[in-house]
Amino acid sequence: MIRGLVAVAVIAVVASLAAASGAQTRATVAAGDWIAFGRTPDNSRLSPLKDITPANVDQLQRVYMLDFQKLDPNVRRGQQSYPLAIGGKLYVTTNDDNVFALDGATGKVLWQYKPSNSGFFKNFGIAANRGLAYCDGRLFIAQLDMKLVALDPSDGKVVAVTSIAQDVPNASTNYGYSETSAPICANHRVLMGAAGSEYGIRGFVMAWTTDLKPAWPTPFWTVPPELQSWRRASRVVGGGAVWTPVTVDTTTNTVYFGTGSATPLYYPQLRRGPAPRTDGLIAVDLFSGKMKWWQQLIANNQWAYDVAQPPLVYTGKVGGKTHRVVSVATMEGVWFAFDANTGKPFHERVKVIDRVEHPPLRPGQPVTVFPSSLGGLNFSPAAYDPATNYVFNAAAETAVVMIQQKLTPTEKKRKFLLGDVYLGLQNGNFGTALANWHDHGSISAIDVSTGKRVWKFQTPEPERGGVSLTATGLGFAGGGDGKIRAFNLKTGKILWSYDAQRPIASGPTIFSAGGKEYVAVTVGGTPTSSNGGVASWMMVFALPGQSHRLASVRPSTPHPVTSDAGFQPTGTAAPAVASAGRTARISVPAAAVPLTLWKSASSNEATVHGRVTLGGRPVRGARVALDRFTLLRATDASGGFTASVDSTLARRHPLRIGDASNATVGGKRLTSAQQSEVRSASGGISVAYRIVGASAKKQANGNVVVRGRVLRADGVPAPGVVLLSYRMQGSITDAAGRPVQGATVVTRTTDRDFWTFSLPSNASGRYVSFFSASDEQGSDPVPLNVQVAVGQRSYSPGLANVNFKRVSSATMDIKLPASGLGLPLPKAAADPGAFYRGLLVGVLGPNGVVRPVSARWPDASGRFSLVLPAVRKGTQLRFWESDFTAFSTTPARPGAPVATTSWPSKLTARIPAGIATVTVR
Repeated sequence: MIRGLVAVAVIAVVASLAAASGAQTRATVAAGDWIAFGRTPDNSRLSPLKDITPANVDQLQRVYMLDFQKLDPNVRRGQQSYPLAIGGKLYVTTNDDNVFALDGATGKVLWQYKPSNSGFFKNFGIAANRGLAYCDGRLFIAQLDMKLVALDPSDGKVVAVTSIAQDVPNASTNYGYSETSAPICANHRVLMGAAGSEYGIRGFVMAWTTDLKPAWPTPFWTVPPELQSWRRASRVVGGGAVWTPVTVDTTTNTVYFGTGSATPLYYPQLRRGPAPRTDGLIAVDLFSGKMKWWQQLIANNQWAYDVAQPPLVYTGKVGGKTHRVVSVATMEGVWFAFDANTGKPFHERVKVIDRVEHPPLRPGQPVTVFPSSLGGLNFSPAAYDPATNYVFNAAAETAVVMIQQKLTPTEKKRKFLLGDVYLGLQNGNFGTALANWHDHGSISAIDVSTGKRVWKFQTPEPERGGVSLTATGLGFAGGGDGKIRAFNLKTGKILWSYDAQRPIASGPTIFSAGGKEYVAVTVGGTPTSSNGGVASWMMVFALPGQSHRLASVRPSTPHPVTSDAGFQPTGTAAPAVASAGRTARISVPAAAVPLTLWKSASSNEATVHGRVTLGGRPVRGARVALDRFTLLRATDASGGFTASVDSTLARRHPLRIGDASNATVGGKRLTSAQQSEVRSASGGISVAYRIVGASAKKQANGNVVVRGRVLRADGVPAPGVVLLSYRMQGSITDAAGRPVQGATVVTRTTDRDFWTFSLPSNASGRYVSFFSASDEQGSDPVPLNVQVAVGQRSYSPGLANVNFKRVSSATMDIKLPASGLGLPLPKAAADPGAFYRGLLVGVLGPNGVVRPVSARWPDASGRFSLVLPAVRKGTQLRFWESDFTAFSTTPARPGAPVATTSWPSKLTARIPAGIATVTVR
């Protein structure tokens, strides 16, 4: 059955582009280029090159090898990058977000991009980068620190940067997000999600223009907002991450992507039910971000399986008839194929691996599971060959013993916090090895027409990198055993192999340079399988001929190095100064959009209509910007515009005029002064909880008591205030005691499961961080590794750890060394208090924010109260509400007092205001 089928009205301007874009994308990919993770946006991984054939592939020889750690000793070990090839040049990343540009034929390094804050990445628990995107003459890298960076391919210089959290609320490292995979470019848009399911994040996919402005009005969220629906038990409940590349069908402008598991990974008792949209395949419109259809492929998942493989979209035969097909294999080890337009299944649960056996987990009892949490099919991409109508999968055939954690009554009452490490497994992160079993790999072919596996061969270690194809009927893949293999697509016969001597966890890139065909693959693997993560190499192969035969590229060759130092993230341009009249207006209905319950069968957006006027007359042809997104349609003859906002998140969406150059009033073009006036107009659309039963009564002592209730649109009260996280703070000084500005303090659990990052230290050297001193073993004190990142330097005490009192705030002052990078071991002291988060309700008076004498958080029924200083009877007060985070030394509970010392003195543009009014009586 098709889940959540959504009928999406196609905007006219979008429809006019759709037919042309597919042809345009195909035409711009030269035969010898590999311009995306899967060569093209559809991720088919098929090269049209024909020089290397089954008849001569046994002559393939290594042309050169690069050791990136010799090129730059600061490069991290491990390599999972899928190189791009454009015009005979290679572009490859390393696990710490370095980018190298190379001459494809010789391996000569042309330039290197090195993030200015690369010291920040040294202590990441999971540090990976799987490649770049390319379109519109720019390269794009998604960095671990949740920044999207555009580079000039000619010299590696930064041309644009954006912080993802500008357009995706809370998408920052301190909330558990990171970027590990390649973005995807299609039709002048850059698309990606983010990693972090295991940390309770909220999965999403977002699109940007190639100048890094948002291309959608709101992210496509894969799961509900926190503390809502099946996520209501705790802030560690979440997931649904889209942590691998999306796939785009440029013939229909449809984006397809798989979603990750719900969390806690192994403890479904906190998230009862199927957790809709997690472990699913979702189709959305490329231009609007609205959902077309979705299918859940693994319901009630408790084994940490994701739908991580990038989907394939292609035209193939099913049952002898031609269809547009989207297919994907899962970590569970099975394969699915659907009608790409409707989501109707063609084939379901076709076994890719031999053993798919995963009974329910049992608290405190060992359960043998096939495959392990590694998969199945991890990020390993598939490939499609139209000549055979086969899909090829490189799989991991794995097993593990899992013991679900058995919680005591006390532990069941504990607060699961931001930064608290809880996966729900008793025996390690992924279980323990199964006796008399060795994880191995396989490569296999499935006939799309029948849904049957036609051949398969095994490899000694798990396959992580995936398969790449040529038009001559060859497949290439690199395995966890370090072997690069070429095989016949029709029969699966291995025709050539090369021992790279280190595990491989990336797919080959097939390209041409100077008219010669090459095969490039990165080598080094990942620590999570086959003992990888110990090298960072790239090898390039070709047939004998005129190519240079180099054992390695000499690291002494100097090359330009660029960074993003001093480059400011792309932001919202400040509005022009208004003329004296200030008669331009952006008006929307005064009432806020009522906050609604998230629904899995919906894009969860509300449509709002507004008008732009100048001196009371409608402005036609103006382009309105919502947040950082410029609406596709200009205002009509009535000055009207239509905008979509996320109806499940309480926030204000600022409105401004993005462009008035073609605007008219009464059929006449605006003068430059009038354009300036129109560009100065501003407004906003608020999405908020309803305020009902409001009253404001003057007391005998002159104070005013304000009461009311905050409710969702369906009458459910707003969630109560909760403990969010603890705090770590302190000062950072150099050896002489001078404050150090711009330093980040990084803490990491000894099992590398969770890490926290402070805000950069200020001019006084002060820093602050969300912080949760906890580990999976329940240690007290908790040993944490501490590092300090300053630019590209990372100071560390080595293997020594700092002890922190369990689940407590802390103060830790740090002094950097006079020389070297060895950090003197700091000491930490426990502090009272914690960060709390809840819905704060306040009022605006004639002079702005009214700071209350006292206030109470909304209780379980949504009731709140404020005691205001003296306000005259008849004064109209306007309500505002904020998703508020504050530090308090006393516990904050629903219905309990708010620490008014942290009350905001003025409102930001994101806080819904004027959502209801009350008159003082």
